[in-house]
Amino acid sequence: MRKLTLLLLLTGLLKTASAQMNTGVKFNTLVHNFGNVKEESEKVSTIFSFRNISDKPIFIVKVETSCGCTTPEYTKDTIMPGDTGFVKAIFETRGRQGDFHKNLFVHFNKENFYQSLMISGYVIPEANMANKPRNYSTTYSNLAFNSTIAEFPNLPNTKKQVYKIKAFNYMGYPIRIYEVSEKPDFISIDLGDSLIDVNDSIVFTIEADGSKVGDLGEFRKRIALLTDDQGGSLKFLHVYVNVKEDFSMLSKKELKNAPVLHIAPGLAIDMGSHTAGEKFSYVVTLSNKGKSPLNIRSVLPNCSCISFKLPKNVLQPGETAQLILTVDTVNQTIATHTKYVTVYTNDPANPEIRLRININITN
Repeated sequence: MRKLTLLLLLTGLLKTASAQMNTGVKFNTLVHNFGNVKEESEKVSTIFSFRNISDKPIFIVKVETSCGCTTPEYTKDTIMPGDTGFVKAIFETRGRQGDFHKNLFVHFNKENFYQSLMISGYVIPEANMANKPRNYSTTYSNLAFNSTIAEFPNLPNTKKQVYKIKAFNYMGYPIRIYEVSEKPDFISIDLGDSLIDVNDSIVFTIEADGSKVGDLGEFRKRIALLTDDQGGSLKFLHVYVNVKEDFSMLSKKELKNAPVLHIAPGLAIDMGSHTAGEKFSYVVTLSNKGKSPLNIRSVLPNCSCISFKLPKNVLQPGETAQLILTVDTVNQTIATHTKYVTVYTNDPANPEIRLRININITN
């Protein structure tokens, strides 16, 4: 079909080029391609300008079109030798989805004195939003998703979990997913049948492997889907994981002899008032009240304005260590702020402890 279309277009070009050599007018171009246009655009237009290269005055008698979908406007005055005129082609997109090739025939005031012009392009069908199911809350170009975030809030570091996302095609043409990119190593995705038919849906099965993440704590990653959707080829899905240590294989004896984390002065910390731009530190004491070594896996502040120092990551039974939190208020607004620092350990009773920090930043 595309080869036939190209052949017809070339044939038209040859005919129009031949006609231009015999008319006594010189057009700036004989063919205009609009490219992709949306059906809801209602109308698109282009102007063909020309010059009178003959030695006599001319004027346009009429402009005929090959389709009622194309409306012409043109210069109504007499065009003297050397002067210019125009023909405007207005194409109506509503109800004309797909490829189009239309002709205009410009008749001048001399016998057999005419010029043919051509317009072409592709009309992208308008999305039928009425067909979108109610449970597909997020629209992304011409696809609707029941969610664009795959959430794994409790992912053990030894196991895999699965999350399913549905996508619905409410557009007037099938959409195919060609490629998945920007995918982190701990994520695999099964698209099933990657072709989404009109008014149909597919299910993305996203699997997160906690053993491949490498660290404990929260991570947010993005997955890019490359499609042939003419309304926007790239679709992005997001993955949120919170990796936690898996204690499910511990025996009763191991649990009884497990480490126990104790934090002083407590989980709620009021750092008081500080002037904007000030940098200050606060000391939190970590203690192991259990019967086996306490391994501090990681310390994760939720703000880049907080840094920390910890002299050791392993505390023997009865041992303590000072966690020094340093806050830099540069670029922080003058207000009361709440920040968080999460401590991950091998304490099976409290493997993830979040410190809540209040800071009042003043002038």
